[in-house]
Amino acid sequence: MSYGVYVVNYNDEERRSQMIRRAKSVGIDLHFVDPVSTEDPRIKDQPIDLFEKRNWAILFQHVDCMRDFFEKTTFDYCIVCEDDVGFLRELKNRVPEVIKGFEETNHDIVLLSYLWPYEIVENGYFPVKYKSDNFKLHGYPDDLWGAHMYMVSRKHAKTLVDRFTADYAIHEKEEGRHFCSDWQITKYGERGIVYPMLGLEEGEVKTDHTGQIEFHRAVFRFHYREDLFSV
Repeated sequence: MSYGVYVVNYNDEERRSQMIRRAKSVGIDLHFVDPVSTEDPRIKDQPIDLFEKRNWAILFQHVDCMRDFFEKTTFDYCIVCEDDVGFLRELKNRVPEVIKGFEETNHDIVLLSYLWPYEIVENGYFPVKYKSDNFKLHGYPDDLWGAHMYMVSRKHAKTLVDRFTADYAIHEKEEGRHFCSDWQITKYGERGIVYPMLGLEEGEVKTDHTGQIEFHRAVFRFHYREDLFSV
């Protein structure tokens, strides 16, 4: 089964170059779509503040990656990652194994990286759904976060693209739900996580929230090993 890897990047050439370098080091190619700004027609005239507009822009760039995948390619699967992710050095060998598990368990989306600063163990929160020699697929609860690297099927990509419109975003706002990648993409469909992870966020986050800063760093510290990840 074939797959394409897309990167969400907003006009940051340094990060773009860094992601290309990381991808080359593990033997994969990357795809980029046009960045989405707050002037995008889906966002520009919406009755929301600038912070929300930026969140919408990030989510709509995820959407545009998936749109490009199913409209312009023949790949069977799509991996979308943000531009602050390092790759498992064995990524190219692991992805076909993950796809096998993905198909045998009829998943729609599998998180290849996420925010959890501990080992994943089998319990009611993380039930094991599939095992191989190199990883397990677990279910996960709603309060697990991280939309920075995930795999979707063609069918589910189209489902998400059709769902995530400006009208839907306004409806979510009216219902008190955030229209951002972490609150939307990872919460629908038959879903799972891979453990050990196939990617790892760098551990730095653009916020002044001390708790968030330390949490992201804790995830990186727990999972990072130089021999395992290209960062």
